[in-house]
Parts: sequence; C-alpha cells; structure tokens
Amino acid sequence: MSISFHIRGQAPHLPWFLRRLEAQGLAAAREPAATRLPAGWMGIELEDCWLDLGRDGDHALAERLARCAALSLPVVELRGDWSPFAAEHGFMLLIGNPPAPDSAACRMLDALAPAPGCWLPCGPAHSARFCERVFIALQHQGLGSLRQPDGAPHALQWEAMLESQWRIADKLAELAQGYLAERVGLLPPYPSPLPEAAQHFAAALARAILLTLPDPAVRGEWLARIQTILANQGAN
Repeated sequence: MSISFHIRGQAPHLPWFLRRLEAQGLAAAREPAATRLPAGWMGIELEDCWLDLGRDGDHALAERLARCAALSLPVVELRGDWSPFAAEHGFMLLIGNPPAPDSAACRMLDALAPAPGCWLPCGPAHSARFCERVFIALQHQGLGSLRQPDGAPHALQWEAMLESQWRIADKLAELAQGYLAERVGLLPPYPSPLPEAAQHFAAALARAILLTLPDPAVRGEWLARIQTILANQGAN
C-alpha cells in the first residue's frame, strides 16, 4: 500500500531521511496536505500519525503530545545519532511509543531502519530520549578515556580514569532515578520484579544502571585497593 507523508521542519538531517525513504520506494506527497499541527514542528506527518523528530527537551515533547492527544493523533518519538551515511544504509532508531504492527508508521520505521524491524522500541513516549542520553554518555566516556584533548593516544591514568568514570556514573544514576520517578512513578527501593508499567526497555535499562553502579561509599575503598595493586606492580 502507498503512504502519504510530508517531512516538516528545518534540519540538516531531514534530507537524509527523505533520501532513505525514496530509496525504499516511499516518496513524499507532491502537494502539501492541510495540517492540523502548528508550524515549526519537526518530524514526519502521516495521515493518521505524527513521527516526532524534535531535538528539544521533555517539556516541549510533552506539549506536542498534549496537542496531538487533543486531536486524537498518535505520536511516535524518534531519536538517534543521525548520520549522512544512513541515507544509504539506514538509521539506528530509538523509538518511544512504538506504532502498531502493519501500520503506516511501522512501515515508515522499517524503511528508515537498516532492515525491517531493526529499530529499538524503548517504551512509552520520553523513553527514547532517556535511552539516547544514556548511550551518548557511555559513548563519550569511552572515547574520552582513550584520547587526550588533542586527540593523541596516551597511557592510561587509572586514578583519573576512575574519577572520570565515577562522575559519569553519578550522572547516569541521576538520569536513571529521574526516569523511573518521573516516567514510571517509582522511587527507591525498587520492587523486583518491576511492575507492569515498567515492563519496557528504558525502565529495565534504568534499573540495570542503578543495580550495576557502585555505592559512592565504597569508592574510596576501591581506589585504595587499586593503588595498592599498582604499587605492588611497581615494586616488582
């Protein structure tokens, strides 16, 4: 079946989306259709769904969700690290509030992804944003631990690396606690198993972060043990 859609907004990556869709046999309608949505929104407008590509914060997304709910228009949240190469190979998509199977929105996501079904359903709206923030933090931390500001490789500095990792760990814990509290309504101590409202990828990711990260109270003990090990290695 054909899909009528329009890509709305202004951003460098929007032409990449259009190229990917055209390569998959989905061309945007030639004549702009009448829209019920405000000007300035960024995303893909279908006849019965809005695919949100906004790069703004949670409050702005909540306002768009409320506006679409008043129009009985479903919203799918799309997040990811957009690359020009994805116009040929497909985008790595994080999806909040995934559409129903066999819907026009689902076909749209299949066309944008590297292969049909190769996109991550993160959970309800706002879940894709949370997952993206976690993945970006981990990616930057991994790259930063191996590179100096000038980009040159350098010998590992264990103490500095641990301090940097603990800083990002604190940020990840803050993100995870905030997501569980604001989007799922859970405060510590968290039940096991998580309730039905938390049975989605983003909530599981948040809970895994909080289970994995070390208690700040034991960090000094960890550092002391590592210093002892390094001192013994130097002595040998």
